[in-house]
Amino acid sequence: MARNSLRKTSLESMEAEIESLLSTLETLKHDATEESHKTIKAIRSNAENALRHSRGVISDAYEEVKTRTKETGIATRDYAQEHPWTTAGVAVGALGLLAAWLLCRRN
Repeated sequence: MARNSLRKTSLESMEAEIESLLSTLETLKHDATEESHKTIKAIRSNAENALRHSRGVISDAYEEVKTRTKETGIATRDYAQEHPWTTAGVAVGALGLLAAWLLCRRN
């Protein structure tokens, strides 16, 4: 009979330990989940800030390239109007180089 009582006490003790372990695991899971959410929110916030910054930089670069391209186009047009024979010579030379490159590549 003492053995049954000892066994019952031992089982109850094991059950209490298992319940305690389950409770601790649940708490740990909850805490880990909260930390994961905080970490994910921080990572997402950092990514959004980096994207916003990149968009600003790209927008500024695009505007700069657009302005320079316009200015270059205007300068080219003005030069071609002031020096038509030089422009025609450069164009013919460029076409000749292109034709020579294509012929050499073909062979």
